[in-house]
Amino acid sequence: MSSSRQRTAAAFGAAGAALGVAAGVIQASIGARIPDWTGAKDSPLSLGLLTILLSLIALAGAAALRGPETPSPGRRVGIALGLLLPAVLCLSTVGRLWYLPGALLATAAGYTIAAGGVRELIAVVRADWLPGLVSVLGGFELLMAVSAGPAYLVVTGVVGGLALLVAPWLAARSPAGARTPLVVGTLPFAALTWWSAATPLLAVVALAIGLPAIRSHTTQVDSARQPAARQPVIH
Repeated sequence: MSSSRQRTAAAFGAAGAALGVAAGVIQASIGARIPDWTGAKDSPLSLGLLTILLSLIALAGAAALRGPETPSPGRRVGIALGLLLPAVLCLSTVGRLWYLPGALLATAAGYTIAAGGVRELIAVVRADWLPGLVSVLGGFELLMAVSAGPAYLVVTGVVGGLALLVAPWLAARSPAGARTPLVVGTLPFAALTWWSAATPLLAVVALAIGLPAIRSHTTQVDSARQPAARQPVIH
């Protein structure tokens, strides 16, 4: 990634995240008074807090681009997702207030993806498409959560969605540490919304994909850590 494009991505990301935090504060405080701008949501406080949380995630992604070193392809994929997911999800949380922050974050994600070589990112996605699919399901759960109704359902869905986003990537450190957020990301929200066909189905699919993804990722890491076999020495 060229240093100039990396700085540009970081600047757009930081600006979008800062405006996103402001939009979340507005939604949480006076969202009910300006429904035309905030999407006429039933739970402006919880949605405003969710917007702030997602904006802070995007801010962390932008901050990761400010270092002098070039991020690895795998890390760059994570940064791009950390910018792009809030850019998309918060269109459902604060309405028109998200038009400018979302555009800035999407632009930052675009610079992050394009500036350092798309082929390298495609190789990363191909290698880790199964964990990536689990993270995509976590994003779907977040979308379901923002329209779940009561605050406790929104909070449960948001926590579950975030847990599902990161669960498969924790397998590199600990399989047990990955399974716990996988369960947290699926069962509670599905149990509380059992009457809906979508959330139990998402939980079943996420578990069916996530458990093999964790095993596969753990196997790959263990294989990479094994020392290479010693070649016989010929005297």
